[in-house]
Amino acid sequence: MNKKELKIPRRVRKLKALIKRLVETYPRYQEISDEYGRRMAGYRGEQSLQYYLTFLIEKNYLIFHNLRLPDISGKHYFEIDILLISPTFILIIDAKHYRGELYFDGKFDQLIQTYKDTRKSYQCPVAQITRHQQQLNRILKTFKIPTIPIETLVIFTNPNTIIDASTNFKHYQKVIKSPSFIQKIELYEKRNNQDVFDKKQIQKLSKLLLKHHTPHDEDILKHFGITPASLIKGVFCPKCGRLPMVRSERLWHCPACKLSSNSAYHDAIEDYALLIGNTITNQQLREFLNLKSRTAAKNILKSLNLKYDGDQRHRVYHLPPNE
Repeated sequence: MNKKELKIPRRVRKLKALIKRLVETYPRYQEISDEYGRRMAGYRGEQSLQYYLTFLIEKNYLIFHNLRLPDISGKHYFEIDILLISPTFILIIDAKHYRGELYFDGKFDQLIQTYKDTRKSYQCPVAQITRHQQQLNRILKTFKIPTIPIETLVIFTNPNTIIDASTNFKHYQKVIKSPSFIQKIELYEKRNNQDVFDKKQIQKLSKLLLKHHTPHDEDILKHFGITPASLIKGVFCPKCGRLPMVRSERLWHCPACKLSSNSAYHDAIEDYALLIGNTITNQQLREFLNLKSRTAAKNILKSLNLKYDGDQRHRVYHLPPNE
């Protein structure tokens, strides 16, 4: 049973909105575009695992996607791509969608990627997921959850990736490609065959994890040193993608493809929330949508049924949170 569904991460949506609203000649445009490509590939890798998760006996597992939990120290957070909870064991999955050739170097505890004649070194994902195992264990102990075996698994989801390892790499049993997932699950079920959790304990743990899940919501403009003034303003046409659409008589019109829409501005509102913040005024809406009419902006804000503070002239509207 899915307790936390897989969604496009907020960071990925922020990067996509930012790319859309920057000129390609912007100094850090390529860096932003590259990060978006990497993170989107990772998301698609997790998507591809959904097929294999359907082979699990639904009543035996709770599935959580993209959990971000605070370390007991209170100083750090750790992120788990996929967490499976059963009565007999817990499984932490780290999904990777790397391309090219991958080499696990056991001597220096690193992963080396070779792709298009370029070599890169990454922290060994097995070391990272082992740390997550320890952090999750500490949470269970702190909240007096019964001790249960916690398995860890790194899954490479790109079918074309070639994986190799040095002879002193000792954790090969924790690294697989997607098609081997069910075989691994059967192994874990076989060696962890004693119930530790009953239904009440599983539900307690589920509520605990969801309560402490803390989405990462960094100010992406600040991260890249971008001012709101650098963003491209206006409403993009949902049909042809051209900018800007023009508003008249409560409709948005595209001069390029002639589309008319009364809701085309919704994506722009989402871009604003992702890039600038969850509060907006009439003036800020007009500036972001390239609207001249204060009344038109007022009607748009009213149609969204937003909560607000302040009187008519100084009203601040609150956009709904969206992980």
